[in-house]
Amino acid sequence: MADERDQVIQRWRTAEERLYPVVMVRPDLYERYISVVRAVADELRSYPTLDALIEAFGDSAEITARVVRAEIISTEGMDLGLVAGAAFSLRYREVAEEESRRDAVRRIRDARARDESWAIVYETRPAALPPYRRLEMRLADGVALHVFVEVDPDTGAPLYGVEVVQLDAQTADWVTDAAPLIERETFRDPGAWEAAIARLRATGV
Repeated sequence: MADERDQVIQRWRTAEERLYPVVMVRPDLYERYISVVRAVADELRSYPTLDALIEAFGDSAEITARVVRAEIISTEGMDLGLVAGAAFSLRYREVAEEESRRDAVRRIRDARARDESWAIVYETRPAALPPYRRLEMRLADGVALHVFVEVDPDTGAPLYGVEVVQLDAQTADWVTDAAPLIERETFRDPGAWEAAIARLRATGV
């Protein structure tokens, strides 16, 4: 079942990626594509979960046609199959963000109930392999450690990093207008990386 989900999500992403080159040769057409994609994605707001989106994808042609009729947008020269896939991809990202936010709020609530000082509000995977990202938030004020592992573009080896950022203490949303409290540090040695994380956590940032 997970493989089937991944295949459908990849179809959506592929459709979205195929739209990008259009802007280079037909910016006027690209603008219409974006308008229709956004309109279809808005229509998909009634599907709040990934499972619901995947089920709705079977009716994607009908949904897209209905939106086009309602919006009275010219689709001359457009591939409505690409429109549908890109719209589902856009809505999927919104659903994933909404689910991540709900999970973060739950983690904060549970950590406070256990009278803990810090909570891991987001983590991509249990093993620190690239790409990896983790947010550890101090519950008192929303100060957080953004811990990450990337691939070094020069060597292809893992690059380990940490920075101190400001989150909303109730929702773990990034405070977008706040500069990093401590700029990112990167390490090639995972031991040095772990030591830096422990130091920042222990010193109260």
